[in-house]
Amino acid sequence: MNLHWNRLFFPLALAYLVVSWSLQTTAQTRGDHKVAASSTTRMEGSARNLDPADWQPILLPSPSTIDVPPPKEVESRAVQIELDTLRQSLQATTPREEALVRKWAVTNQGRVWRAALHELSLHNIVGAPSTLRVYAALNIAIADAEVDARNRQRAYRRPPPAEIDPKIHPLVAPLSPFAYPSDLAAETGAAERILLFVRPEAAVQIDALADESIQALEASGLYLKSDCEAGRQLGRLVAEEVLSVLARDGRPNQFVFAKEMPWEQPDAPETVRLGARFQLVHSTYADSVKWTAPLLRQGVTYGDLPPWNQALPVDPTAGSWKPLILESADLFHAPPPPANSSAQTMRDMEEIVTALNNRTCYTDFIVFKWAVEQPGRWASEIMDDLMNRYGWSAPKTARAEAILYAAMYDALLTTWHEKYRFLRPRPALLETGLPTVILTPKHPSYPAGHGTYVGASDTVLRSFFPEDEEEYSDLVPEVNNARVWAGVHFRDDMTAANAIGREVAAAVLEKVHLDGSPGDRSKRVLGQPLLTSSFFGDGGPRYH
Repeated sequence: MNLHWNRLFFPLALAYLVVSWSLQTTAQTRGDHKVAASSTTRMEGSARNLDPADWQPILLPSPSTIDVPPPKEVESRAVQIELDTLRQSLQATTPREEALVRKWAVTNQGRVWRAALHELSLHNIVGAPSTLRVYAALNIAIADAEVDARNRQRAYRRPPPAEIDPKIHPLVAPLSPFAYPSDLAAETGAAERILLFVRPEAAVQIDALADESIQALEASGLYLKSDCEAGRQLGRLVAEEVLSVLARDGRPNQFVFAKEMPWEQPDAPETVRLGARFQLVHSTYADSVKWTAPLLRQGVTYGDLPPWNQALPVDPTAGSWKPLILESADLFHAPPPPANSSAQTMRDMEEIVTALNNRTCYTDFIVFKWAVEQPGRWASEIMDDLMNRYGWSAPKTARAEAILYAAMYDALLTTWHEKYRFLRPRPALLETGLPTVILTPKHPSYPAGHGTYVGASDTVLRSFFPEDEEEYSDLVPEVNNARVWAGVHFRDDMTAANAIGREVAAAVLEKVHLDGSPGDRSKRVLGQPLLTSSFFGDGGPRYH
């Protein structure tokens, strides 16, 4: 009897253990799938096309617009020499090289290039439309270069060095399935070319930064030298195509930044003073008062001097430039602003005066935070942090930033169209001597540029990260307060601008998707790559 029981007990016990383990594993797997699904909900705009090699670029006609020569065979002597060199290099990696690899062999290389653009343009900047034009070009070139490189990688299918030679151990985890051409090197080449467009006189500094990136990518062990060389060249050619689109967008000339020059500030009707007590001079304002452009300086090309030079209006023709994604800047319209004589304008003016008469360190901090930022900087930093938090890939990261800047740029052109349609006067034009915190910008008041591009960025962030509203919910109210507290905008200027920004961003998101599917977008006619000599000129304003 005991022998019979023993023979039955062990198989039953073993079966029980197997069933229990299976049930536990199934429950855990379902839990893992649930977590993964939650994470995917945050990461994916939609699930139309998950392979970046098939994505529709933002400006290029197709993901294979730019090609590179086929790579040499893996068994060739040239490749074997590159593998030997890489293996020896990895064995003698220095701490500095490791730091550079961590800087450049990342999924968000665009963040580094935007920081470089901040530095290059800090003391030599034009108006907000021209500035966002450059930042949009930078991010779109990086995104389209990433897609084109991924497409070429899949066509050539050269494996990473570690798969060719097991003795090679990269310093970082692989970021793409294939190595030739390097997609990160393509991002570098694209960014390098756009920055040379911005500041050709800083070519030595820009080329040195690009060389540093390529050296770091080679030192990472992810790519061979030939992978990086091909990728860099591909990126440059993608950027040329993006620049050829900008060359035909209707801007009066293609200069981006003026030459370095001393700041010039003629006497302004407003003053910058702390602790001033201001009383309204008028009880009502005449409807006949309109914004008027400052007198043009004799012999200077219209609109090419920095905004702190108050002798010229800022980008007065921007409302007629061709947007990057939308067909026209004349698709969305703001309602007419309140009349100068209206009770609403007087209430808005009283709000401004109350703020100026009660300035604090906090209100001044918020005012200057938004007065000196490069357009879109705070929104892009929030997006950078969120993409890093959820581990977005390099193609998705680059595309998200490109969509963000394209939406902000197209929205700003729409606002500039409306500004010169209504010609609403600035507060300081209605109340002479208003003690504004900052100098009044030289373009019409309604709608507000800051409120526009922040409204657009809020819409893009909500589309990509709907569950993280607490990270960006303060952007719109903060910028609205900043411009009112500064004394340079009425509250209605800001709310109307927020609405335009959101409308344009929603239209851009319909035409260009995060997942790379083409959507309903206008096609761009790409020209031949531009010649640097005829495109850049001398890099500054033209004097006749």
